[in-house]
Amino acid sequence: MEGCPMVVLHDAPEDTEYFLKAIFDSSFFERPPAPTTIPVVSRILRLSTKYDVGYLRRRALLHLASASPLSLEEYDAMSSTSTFGIKSSFLQLLLADDLGIKWAMPIAMFKVSCSLTIEQILSGVPPTFHLPPSLQRTCLSARNTLIFAQGHDTFCFVHVMDNPGCTNQDQCRSTRSLLLYALTKREILRPMGYFPSSWWEDIDPQELCGACCREGRIQYEEGRRRIWDRLPEMFALPSWEDLRAAREADLARPE
Repeated sequence: MEGCPMVVLHDAPEDTEYFLKAIFDSSFFERPPAPTTIPVVSRILRLSTKYDVGYLRRRALLHLASASPLSLEEYDAMSSTSTFGIKSSFLQLLLADDLGIKWAMPIAMFKVSCSLTIEQILSGVPPTFHLPPSLQRTCLSARNTLIFAQGHDTFCFVHVMDNPGCTNQDQCRSTRSLLLYALTKREILRPMGYFPSSWWEDIDPQELCGACCREGRIQYEEGRRRIWDRLPEMFALPSWEDLRAAREADLARPE
């Protein structure tokens, strides 16, 4: 066209724009920890996979891995490691599912199941993004499991009526009742985190005595670990060990 060779691409204009920017402008899409966004990661990863551009695909996978923890320790650090924030689980899940990147799916499925309402899981993000029926069923099924796990594992301490070492039975019982009420009335689940470390350290001894606080924190942390260990099973995914091996294999490929 006008004396220049032309190639016809059957890709979305937005995808092609980001892909070409990443190729011709090195500052547009740098390696982690440089910040980016999930739309940029998604579009570059899709086309770099399609056209076999190894260095860009690996770079996009590194960004995806920054928000795809495969251990509880990585999960707890995700807010500081993710290069595109922690509120992109819906698009992250669609990307991982479309490209078959299973190691990026557990946390995305977990967050979709917990942070979205049932109606949002079913209706998607109008007008463009919708989960396929198979993922909808998996997330809704896991949501029911997580509702039970939240009460039975992470927050089991709020159901305890009396702690033998308690020094203020009436007040501690009242505090646990208030916590239980706060948990049961929430439509958004928090099975992996509701009380940060600072909460346990700063809690008023008049609200929860030292013995109840120590026992509650132990049960809370043990419950989080039990839920984390079962997440792949809840979402019908391979084990954590297999997912870690798959991630290592993907990220070890030369650029």
